[in-house]
Amino acid sequence: MYPVVVALDTDLKTALEVARSLRDEAAGYKVGWDLVLEAGLEAVRTISRLGPVVVDLKLADVPHIVKRVVDKLSSAGACCAIAHGFLLPSLERDERLYVLVKMTVGSQYDRLWKELLGEVVGFRGVVAPGNEPQAISAIRSSLGCSTRIISPGIGAQGGRPGDAIRAGADFEIVGRYLLENPARVSEWAGLRPPCGNPL
Repeated sequence: MYPVVVALDTDLKTALEVARSLRDEAAGYKVGWDLVLEAGLEAVRTISRLGPVVVDLKLADVPHIVKRVVDKLSSAGACCAIAHGFLLPSLERDERLYVLVKMTVGSQYDRLWKELLGEVVGFRGVVAPGNEPQAISAIRSSLGCSTRIISPGIGAQGGRPGDAIRAGADFEIVGRYLLENPARVSEWAGLRPPCGNPL
């Protein structure tokens, strides 16, 4: 099993083909708006039978609504979901939530992310850009091994396979790079996350 979460940002048929082909290699799958809009919660139910599913809707609402959405996603088989960090400190602590603290592209998070790190205790972990290994290293240094780090931005967005892991991430989230060629998953062979946290 490689420290890779496959971002299935494609149609359901392709997503299922890729998920099945990588079932023994991938640590899990990311399901986002693309699949949810095509197939609803059935996409989560089906893919969660193949491995852990992180649902990336980048939730951004009042705590009551975020909790209701996460409850529904969990009932459909998801292990966890992603919420926007700018909701802190209002966002209710939830071990099913990864908190987005920095985007893979320029955003207001570039000014906020270091402040947000002090408020992520009680959540499953953080989402931070794999195409910025120096930020991953700083986050790991700040949070220690008690908090998971999952990192998108590998491949099409400039991050190189393994760089985020070597910088301290637990898992790299990889979409187009693996959707184009699932055999590329072997590029993560031999990589061991520093903290050994599960997805």
